Amino acid sequence: MIIQNAKLRGKEGLWNIVVKDGKFELITQSMELTANEEVIDVNGSLVLPPFIEPHIHLDTTLTAGEPEWNLSGTLFEGIQRWSERKAFLTHEDVKTRSKTALKWQIAQGIQHVRTHVDVTDPSLTAVKAMLEVKEELAPFIDIQLVAFPQEGIHSYPNGVELLEESLKMGVDVVGGIPHFEFTREYGVDSMKVAFDLAEKYDRLIDIHCDEIDDEQSRFLEVVAKEAYERGLGSRTTASHTTAMGSYND
Repeated sequence: MIIQNAKLRGKEGLWNIVVKDGKFELITQSMELTANEEVIDVNGSLVLPPFIEPHIHLDTTLTAGEPEWNLSGTLFEGIQRWSERKAFLTHEDVKTRSKTALKWQIAQGIQHVRTHVDVTDPSLTAVKAMLEVKEELAPFIDIQLVAFPQEGIHSYPNGVELLEESLKMGVDVVGGIPHFEFTREYGVDSMKVAFDLAEKYDRLIDIHCDEIDDEQSRFLEVVAKEAYERGLGSRTTASHTTAMGSYND
């Protein structure tokens, strides 16, 4: 396939991009076309690298208002509403909704997605479904799965075991939610568990951290400490960290 008459960043004029076996083989300004070549003439459009979606929850997508709307608009009611919806989750339900959202993303030029998947579910329904979605859509989009313990690692029954089981099943990243645990002690120890599992299974780390406006929520310090002492800084992401906006300057 040849992408013809494309503009490229930092380059003058129009270019032709030759794609072979799914990879760029040649970028040139002049070439002769043969009759059997598949050609896409972009007529001077700018060709860019694909976009990245670094944080989404595909297992929960397209569930607003099911079974009830989040009338307060707060995060904590949203979590409660999802917990109610999760009780009726099915394998095909997760696959259908997540594929719909992924097709929208692909259409907008997104090629790499990191999605969090709730593992606080005894049957791990969403994990099983999303592992299949990842494989089925692999020709079109790269999907990275995060084992996200929405209701806590220690605060949810068998939370540690469910988190580890999801990693054994092939989930790519260890998640956490320390500020949602019952106590600060649970939150701190949950981070030790998350980092221990990341080391044990050679996984990346992505923590929902201090997603609250409480100025006393300081789990970012715990995440930073664990990452620093274990030499895992380049493999660790702290998501949201909204409590920082409430800290005393």
